[in-house]
Amino acid sequence: MIDAVKIMMIGNEEQVQKFIADFKEEFRRLPAEEISFPRGINGLATYSDSVTLYKKGTPIHVRGAILFNHYIRKNNLTNKYATISNGEKIKFVYLKKPNPLQENIISFIQDFPRELRVEPYIDYDLQFEKSFLEPLKTILDCIGWKSEKRGSLEDFFL
Repeated sequence: MIDAVKIMMIGNEEQVQKFIADFKEEFRRLPAEEISFPRGINGLATYSDSVTLYKKGTPIHVRGAILFNHYIRKNNLTNKYATISNGEKIKFVYLKKPNPLQENIISFIQDFPRELRVEPYIDYDLQFEKSFLEPLKTILDCIGWKSEKRGSLEDFFL
């Protein structure tokens, strides 16, 4: 983010667009632990439900934590991964559906639970959009720049 802002200050729109495109490619190669959103966790008992796992309106990171705890127990992985408790710092990533969990989110404490076989379903595009591009677009919009080069009808005929 800092590098992108530096380019905005001393470079031009095309350089920023190239930086964003290059970083997006690098971002796609990063492990889940490096692209996840950090959050503090509270309300596990409040939002848990014995039938549906979680109640309607559960914050996304809490829902991810409830799902993590459920699948860690279900797959007998409690010796490898501690379950998430209130007050802990967690990370979460969005998942593409369909996936083995049939959910769009999973939280974890430190190490991504690869045994759940959802790593191929990490939604890198959504993670990139929400963690990097949305905050950057706020600045770009103020200076009238776009995050990516837009083709025109004229470009189609070149």
